[in-house]
Amino acid sequence: MHKPRLLITISFSFSIRYIIRTGLLQCLQTFAEPVIVLTWNEPALISELKEKGIEVHVLEEPEKEQAYVDIRRKIDFWFDHFKLRGRYKKNQQNYLDQYLPFKNRFIRNLRKWFNVSGFYSPSYERKIFKQEEKLLTGSAAYENISKWVDSLKPDAVFTTTPFHRQEDLLLRVCSHKGLKMITAILSFDNITKRGWIPVPYDVYMVWNKENKEHLLKIYPFAKSKPVHITGAPQFDFYFQQDYLLTKEEWKNVVGIPANNNKKVILYAGGPQALFPQEPMYLQQLDKAITNGAIKDVIILFRCHPIDRIERWKDAIGNSSNIVFDASWTGNEKMGNTNITDADIMKLCSTLAYTDVHINVCSTMTVDGSAFNKPQIGPAYLNTAKASHLLQQLYWQEHFVPVMETRGLMLAKSEQELMMHVNKALQQPELYTNANDAILKSIITFRDGKSTERVIEIIKHALIDD
Repeated sequence: MHKPRLLITISFSFSIRYIIRTGLLQCLQTFAEPVIVLTWNEPALISELKEKGIEVHVLEEPEKEQAYVDIRRKIDFWFDHFKLRGRYKKNQQNYLDQYLPFKNRFIRNLRKWFNVSGFYSPSYERKIFKQEEKLLTGSAAYENISKWVDSLKPDAVFTTTPFHRQEDLLLRVCSHKGLKMITAILSFDNITKRGWIPVPYDVYMVWNKENKEHLLKIYPFAKSKPVHITGAPQFDFYFQQDYLLTKEEWKNVVGIPANNNKKVILYAGGPQALFPQEPMYLQQLDKAITNGAIKDVIILFRCHPIDRIERWKDAIGNSSNIVFDASWTGNEKMGNTNITDADIMKLCSTLAYTDVHINVCSTMTVDGSAFNKPQIGPAYLNTAKASHLLQQLYWQEHFVPVMETRGLMLAKSEQELMMHVNKALQQPELYTNANDAILKSIITFRDGKSTERVIEIIKHALIDD
């Protein structure tokens, strides 16, 4: 029996975790012939997949002509202005604007209105999209990828990152050829925080009901297609004991001395682009431990996958209170690396064996809730205005369900941060009663079977249809 050839794109480290480490890819092999397309060269991963009999190809993002880049930029402005119009949409931009000089903000806004104004005319909008399609399909890059796709002979496409520019041309070609297009949106913030998804898909999968509502609002044509709420396959690891190291093994992996039995605060750092001042919270916590305001603890600092751990080490200097732990970060591009089972086991164990979790407006709040840990979010800066902007940042469209549970405790001053940390260390049950609500609001299911749901939907789309 002929198995349908399923072209699967991977353009981001987290897609490896979702597609490969969950076991999804292995299950797909039972009813389909996976054809992996990587957008960067990852030799160890490629060898691993080929040993399992999986076809792998590397496709670098093709160069686009300047005329196409220019018109696509107009569409990006259109998408941001006309489609991403949620109640909380401006919160992140308002927050980031404090770091941008007035002249730069003025030029940016001028450029925005110059590009957006014409779209108020329906005829202009139709003209721009028609031009974009013509420039795209008439390019040499389009023709080359079209021939390449023909050589692969796929029957369908599966992507977790339909908004990635690295995949854009490939996905457009496949859609134009009439292949069955399937997408499972990688994360719960992608629909409202990522760019335009140019391809209409035959099947959509999302984490929760808010994701579905946002998807249908932004892309009305999706109302005629099945949109499934599957939960988050990458959270399945958290409900499996097999992904936990022993506490002794975990300490050795992250660098905590074996004889250190103090409680551990997990501080999960954010990226510099969003939080340039964030190291001050780690400095303040370090000082509080040194001064005895917080007793008998150490801090395990986990660097964000797209941040430099050196900026944190430079800010702190030498400290016996902090252990620094790097996450999965690529050498050439931060978001491109091979996430291994060992990486996932370290993360699961870190979430399980630490006592209090601190992060600024991060998905790690949801991850930590899966292990029923107190969640604290610093929400103050050096001025009242800056603090207000940071507090508003927590209320972004995708994060609203978390905030409405009141399970994330915001610390609105240095004193509040230390108070909440001490209280959470001593009486964690006061901070964990909404963890289940956080999980339900974001990942929907807490049964560890989201991967199974995704597999069944793909199987139905490929076989049963």
